[in-house]
Amino acid sequence: MATSPRQLRRVLRRLGMAIAGLAALVAIALLLLSLVDLKHPLERMAAARFGRTVVISGRLEAHVWSSTPGVIMTGLTVGNPGWERSTQPMLQAQRLLVRVRLLPLLTGRLVLERLEIDQPQIYLHRDAQGRANWTLEREKPSNEPAGRPMRLPPVRALLIRDGKLKLLDEILHLDVQATMYAHEQGTGSDPQAFRVAGQGTVNRQPLRVALSGGPLISLQPGKPYPLALRLDAGDVHVESEGVIRKPFDLGQLGFTVRASGNDLADFYYLTQLAFPNTPPFRLQAAIDRDGARIRIAKLSGQVGTSDLQGTLEVNISRKRPAVSGTLTSERLRLSDLAESLGGRPRSTDSSASRSLSAREKRSRPTPPQAAPASQARVFPLARLQVNRVRAMNADVHFTATSVEAGSVPLKQVALHIRIDDGVLSLDPLELQLPQGRLQGTAVIDARGTTPATKLDLRLTNIQLDQFKGKSPSAQAPLAGELQARVLAHGSGDSVHDFAAGADGTVTFVLPHGEINAAFAELTGIDVAEGLGLLLKGAKQREDIRCGVAEFGVQDGAMRVQNLVVDTQDVRITGAGEVRLGPEELDLTLKGQPKKFRLARLKAPVTITGHLLRPAIGIKAAAAVKQGAIATALGAALTPIAAVIAFVDPGLAKDENCAALLGTAEHAPGAPQPSGTAKD
Repeated sequence: MATSPRQLRRVLRRLGMAIAGLAALVAIALLLLSLVDLKHPLERMAAARFGRTVVISGRLEAHVWSSTPGVIMTGLTVGNPGWERSTQPMLQAQRLLVRVRLLPLLTGRLVLERLEIDQPQIYLHRDAQGRANWTLEREKPSNEPAGRPMRLPPVRALLIRDGKLKLLDEILHLDVQATMYAHEQGTGSDPQAFRVAGQGTVNRQPLRVALSGGPLISLQPGKPYPLALRLDAGDVHVESEGVIRKPFDLGQLGFTVRASGNDLADFYYLTQLAFPNTPPFRLQAAIDRDGARIRIAKLSGQVGTSDLQGTLEVNISRKRPAVSGTLTSERLRLSDLAESLGGRPRSTDSSASRSLSAREKRSRPTPPQAAPASQARVFPLARLQVNRVRAMNADVHFTATSVEAGSVPLKQVALHIRIDDGVLSLDPLELQLPQGRLQGTAVIDARGTTPATKLDLRLTNIQLDQFKGKSPSAQAPLAGELQARVLAHGSGDSVHDFAAGADGTVTFVLPHGEINAAFAELTGIDVAEGLGLLLKGAKQREDIRCGVAEFGVQDGAMRVQNLVVDTQDVRITGAGEVRLGPEELDLTLKGQPKKFRLARLKAPVTITGHLLRPAIGIKAAAAVKQGAIATALGAALTPIAAVIAFVDPGLAKDENCAALLGTAEHAPGAPQPSGTAKD
């Protein structure tokens, strides 16, 4: 039987009356029921939901008959998760008022109409394992972030009276005590209605921070809220102005930042990003955060006396943040880049000193010369912060289009820097000269207790006559096209420690060239005369048909395996070693004329002292037998083909080096192909 419209209206009316009656009964029951009886069930529900104790020691009041229903609590305490050992609760508030908008709530959206907190005391702590007491996660996979940006529901009005904050972060070495308030309006003496002011320490350096903004009332979810920040952390100073695009969502930020300080590496404890050591810097950038991605655009400024521009992006969606982007410099001063390798030691490292002292105790054929000041070291002592390398990933390209390198005529520097799960690589690493270049790779594996490093560097087509100083009358001591290769591996957390214990091979080949009398003038003694390269009254330049110097590196000592320079009139051989730990030279060069010269005795030339302060002299007391020299020369020349091929297989076919190889095969006393010497 069909239902008439009148009957349907009657059924709906009765159903509505039943629902209204039920709602009235519920409302009456709530009014009759004491809220005191609801406190403990609410505390237990909140404790189960948030994994920590929740206590309401004072009154609990509800205001339900309103379009903005709310609740008032007094004596609210929210505890910490179970791993926290501090007795200070995460939150204590004398009074808390929360009012919500009813209509959005019915559609599943929480909008806070008003939030008032009186005398809150907030304790925020992140331990060395990355656990934070303000997050609700129990356990996290290793690839998850340690904490997400705070994202509160929209709040139309926030008032904070006499708030106090303690922030303790063991990862960032941060300990801050702060006061905070949020008033409905500013005053004549303090126009900022919202302010957080704190002080403490970061990495044991003094820290001051001030965050300010306008009133936190009448906020609209889609209307940005402006903020200003000033931070002083040791030598680092930061000023920024910007907005929170969606109020109370700290994952939506846009700021202009100006920063200065003595070393970019000091930013690690503020950002958890591993910047390299640098000279004093002054930079500015536009920073935009969208959830887990932070874009650093329009980066510009100076690092030392070098300019820097570029764009970076930081992805913090994982526990280990990842940095990618491109940086350029139109005017790079090489000494500024050297800071990244520890070129300027900041303090004396006792462990490095102990390592150096142990190596200096080795027996030596000649007394060591005192090393210069630490600032003049070839291999710096600055330590690689392995924990920082492990804390982030990176993929950054750096290019310098103009380089100032003193007397070294560099044109361009290009680096591709990658950090992948604790392995730092420079691939490629390239330095371009007007004529020739250095290129190669460097890989530092920082996953173990001590970093392990591998180097493979090549010098190609280096024209030596470009190294002649800046004087208009300066002349290069050597001319020709140098080729070289360095293949080394070792361990250590500083360049010094790596070099002091490295193993490998260092090889130089000069297929053809010239030696100039200016070489003797640079040394201050007539070394060329001692070698027989230049004779009094003879020509001032001598052709070099081929030169080869091969060093075997073992435990930080570069020992000569082959050192031969073949000129038209003289052959030179060498012996000795370069000790990389103490940076000392102990080399001997011997010259052998190809033509007989009556009553002319060749004395070996010695090169000793520190790498940066070599002492060159003649060992006049040593008379060398011509036959012995010839025998040693033949023994040294036999493996040269393999040496040249190690640097560049094509060099062995060079006309001049090929002549040297042919001479070696017929040299007196040269070993036979079987490897046994003639009697």
